[in-house]
Amino acid sequence: MKSSNLEKIIKRLQAMTIDRTANRQKRIFEQFGIPLCEVTYIRSSDEFVFARYRPRERFCFDDIDLVAIEVFNCLYDFKHTF
Repeated sequence: MKSSNLEKIIKRLQAMTIDRTANRQKRIFEQFGIPLCEVTYIRSSDEFVFARYRPRERFCFDDIDLVAIEVFNCLYDFKHTF
């Protein structure tokens, strides 16, 4: 059975919260090799900053599920544009 794309995104985000090497952890999400958005986890405030490249948007979340949905929507929109 193929794992869901949302599950893969959540695992990457959870890895950010587990890693204790730095106060800020950053992951870039891409589709077809094109960077579409990034998520920065800030340990000191326990929040995620989601930045979409096009259109330029930034949102802060304190819930891993909400940021995962934003990443999923960003990737989905790009994939289904073509």
